[in-house]
Amino acid sequence: MSVLVIVAFCACAHQARERQRGSLKRATPFALETTAPWAQDPRVMKVRVWVDEDFRSQNLHWKPQLEEQLDEVNQFLEPALGVTLEVTAFEPWAARSTNASLSEILASLEAMDPGTDTGWVIGYVSSLSTVSSTFDQIGMARPLGRHVVVRGYADGGERKMFTDAFPDTSESERETVHQARRRHKQVVVLIHELVHTLGAVHEIDPGWLMHASYNIEMRQLSDRCRELAQIVLDERLKPESEQNIRELASRMVGYLDANQWGGWDDAEKQQMLVYLRATMDTATAAGGGDGAVTAPDIPIPTAAYDQFKRAQRLAAQGRTEEALAELEALVAAYPSTAEIRQAVCEVHIGAAGPGSEKAIATCTRAAEISPDDPRPFLARVEAFIRTGDRPHALELIPEIEKRAGERAPVWDRVAEIYQATGRITQAEAAARRSAAITKSDAHPVLEWATRTRARYGLPPDANRWKIAPADEGDYVAAVRELLDLVYAGKTGDAQAKARAAEKRWKGAPGILGARCDLHLRTGDRGGARKLCAQAIAAWKGAAWAQYLEGVMAMQDHKEARAVVSLRAAIAADPELAQAYRALAKALVKTKDDAGWQTLATEYQRRFGQALPK
Repeated sequence: MSVLVIVAFCACAHQARERQRGSLKRATPFALETTAPWAQDPRVMKVRVWVDEDFRSQNLHWKPQLEEQLDEVNQFLEPALGVTLEVTAFEPWAARSTNASLSEILASLEAMDPGTDTGWVIGYVSSLSTVSSTFDQIGMARPLGRHVVVRGYADGGERKMFTDAFPDTSESERETVHQARRRHKQVVVLIHELVHTLGAVHEIDPGWLMHASYNIEMRQLSDRCRELAQIVLDERLKPESEQNIRELASRMVGYLDANQWGGWDDAEKQQMLVYLRATMDTATAAGGGDGAVTAPDIPIPTAAYDQFKRAQRLAAQGRTEEALAELEALVAAYPSTAEIRQAVCEVHIGAAGPGSEKAIATCTRAAEISPDDPRPFLARVEAFIRTGDRPHALELIPEIEKRAGERAPVWDRVAEIYQATGRITQAEAAARRSAAITKSDAHPVLEWATRTRARYGLPPDANRWKIAPADEGDYVAAVRELLDLVYAGKTGDAQAKARAAEKRWKGAPGILGARCDLHLRTGDRGGARKLCAQAIAAWKGAAWAQYLEGVMAMQDHKEARAVVSLRAAIAADPELAQAYRALAKALVKTKDDAGWQTLATEYQRRFGQALPK
């Protein structure tokens, strides 16, 4: 090779490195900023942080990492919204999230910690195995809620993406930008979800923090978003007894109606207005409360209102005897007013627990005064759930169902309670009642139930395998634990677990599918094929068995057969990302370019990233 050729080659390599360095520099995220910052002292919002097992195992120094992240969040929230987060506790959360959806995790967090004594409850959970920019996959919160769930940072996936994109830059150069993106993304996700709880909807400018998809250009909240959030913050920062969900919803509707601004996602804005108007319709006439249930009886008489609110404030301060004295005087004056009876019921629950004689007696009396009102039973159920007493909570659910009538929010809560306790069939029934009332084609609990059935092999006719509704949680947990042992390579433990599960639920599709996976990973392909075939024959909706059958067909170079099995797996469980990736390889092998492109479009829409080819 001549000297000129060598020089030319080196020059080209140098230019390529410089181009990559320029691109890497442009990949550095924008700094967060605030126009017209808050001029007064910031208000304090207390938060409690729960950190699940998977997050703690993925992040060795998780506590200082979260403290750093929350400090950066405060550096933005103080000038942007005039509020600072004060963490009252970092709590270990005895939960696993790797295989759970964010909607499931959020419902579980709400059931475990209602957050009535704090501003926000934040849950940190397992990161995704792949990089995602869609907020719904990396964080979740409900409008006007108190709970936020944030996934950890997909460190391995993000770092690999940088290495693949900028191979000619140094590791230290890439790491500097990678760490900046990690900090930016985690801070933005938490701010995004917190602001959702303050009534914000998605916006169309990619530079605004409420855009639907994360990007490195995100740097500020829009003025309209800040104004709307302040309405909610002002109410949230009041003492609990003075908060009024109906009045808040009314103010938010007035603001949104008066500000016909084009920066909001219009469809989401309309959904928010529907939600707020429903809240106004269903919030209790006495004010306060969470707006979930409507009392069918007369509200608090005007003459009694101030005394009633005083009793609520006393109860909130823990001055139970004084609160009860005020309420008993009101009971004597207005013996048939459901709101007063309900308040007495709730005070006794708070003072002595939902199973105490006084709570049972006063809540029973409240139910007698208002026979169609589910709230006396719902108050006790919620209290039992908070204390971890699920059996007693479930015993009372039928009383709520008898009184729920056409109140969709009540059915929603019943569905969520059944969901949290793993009772899929009963959760589906309650969710269908809610969907029928609201004339909706979808419901998050129904989506969860469909996915859980498919992934863990629980058919709708599970009684064939002696799986009663009360046993569904145990069954799903057994399949999940068996698969965890398989993935961890603990063959002996997995075999023992499989024998015990098969003895209890002989021939159930989920057990057969998990055993198929076990045989496949231990090299017994013949046994694996037989077990997967049995699982699918038992129920064609067994997504994991369909997926494994497709994988084995690919290994046998039977791509056409693999396509059929993998499409069946996706049809049964549209969130099974592995099946999409395996199907993509099969479509490449069969040279089905049109099929691959259709799959790639759906994969991008559902998972927020490009389909590997």
